[in-house]
Amino acid sequence: MDEAIRYVIFTGANERAVVAVCRYFQRNDIACSLVARPGADVIRKTRFVRWVDAVRRLDYLNLEDILGSLLQLRELHPQQRLVFLPTAESIIRLVLENREAFESVGLEVPLVDRELYETISDKSTFLALMKSFGVPLPRQIKQVGVTDLPVVAKPLYEVSRRTGRKIYPELIFTAEALEDFLANDVIEDYFFQKYLNGRSYYFLAFFPRNGRAVVRYQENLLQQPNGKSMLAARLCGCPDLDIESRLLRGFQSVGFFGFVMVELIEVNGVLHLIEANPRLWGPFELAIKAGFRPDAIMSGVQTENGSSNALYLWMSGLIISLMSGGSPRRYPKLLRKLIAQPAALFGADIYLRQDTLRLLGHELSQALRLGLARLRGRLVRGAP
Repeated sequence: MDEAIRYVIFTGANERAVVAVCRYFQRNDIACSLVARPGADVIRKTRFVRWVDAVRRLDYLNLEDILGSLLQLRELHPQQRLVFLPTAESIIRLVLENREAFESVGLEVPLVDRELYETISDKSTFLALMKSFGVPLPRQIKQVGVTDLPVVAKPLYEVSRRTGRKIYPELIFTAEALEDFLANDVIEDYFFQKYLNGRSYYFLAFFPRNGRAVVRYQENLLQQPNGKSMLAARLCGCPDLDIESRLLRGFQSVGFFGFVMVELIEVNGVLHLIEANPRLWGPFELAIKAGFRPDAIMSGVQTENGSSNALYLWMSGLIISLMSGGSPRRYPKLLRKLIAQPAALFGADIYLRQDTLRLLGHELSQALRLGLARLRGRLVRGAP
């Protein structure tokens, strides 16, 4: 008899995707072990805390520490196959960089090799790949100046080749912000593109090792400031079959398999490529509603019957953004959804469920603290 599969998730990052996957595994009686970060890992504020089978000793990525956690899982579940589920960029890169070490302690890694993963994950190489298949890109700016504003400074690579640290895109709207950015030595890690303002879509795909890719779409409605996590979204139909075909051919040309999300912005009827995330993404619960199966990474069963119009909301993330003084990015159709389906939208909140009520309360209290800190700051600045 074949050994049963037990999925392994490293927590402490991308919590919304982790929660969505845990809910799916619970509904379908699929075995899963969580490896938690020490200290303030918010998975402890969910009912899935009972799935934590190991806790890392160090609150930073250390190969020996993580391998030690896996040895604990091996002892707890000696008759099961341990399979890595890719939820967080940093741990994925560590696993792929040290694949033999992880496999030697019994962790199966159903992912592409490190070089191909980085080709898709790193913005510069992914954009170059898809440009060769005719996918439109935002205009690149060689020598950026005030007249080019607004612009997006994008990392050449997900991890800086100078410092080894993960770096993030920066949205630059003002001359002062541009001057500050250009004065920083991190500019060597970036390239510039024109900022696009239009409808935002996610191309959601699963590529099996053998067989036909499964594709779904979500339209984004609301996003955290500076291009961070999506706060509200809905499932939708394909916005452009030609672009879909070009993306599929691009991925297939390099032999990619696994899960991937591609962000696209539509301006004047043309879809422009923004970036890709070859892992489980934040609003993955919406993909599950559309029929995606996280266990497809091993099972070969690609999709179930799913919804075509489901909604997604991260309400506490929105409140945190507002209380910290940020201005979330509103995309077209947000107001229409709020007016037409307010109950359905709020009912789709990722944390407004019994298994995550403590986590919802934690984030709301965090938002309150941020708001009070801003208020105190204003009062101090306004004092004579």
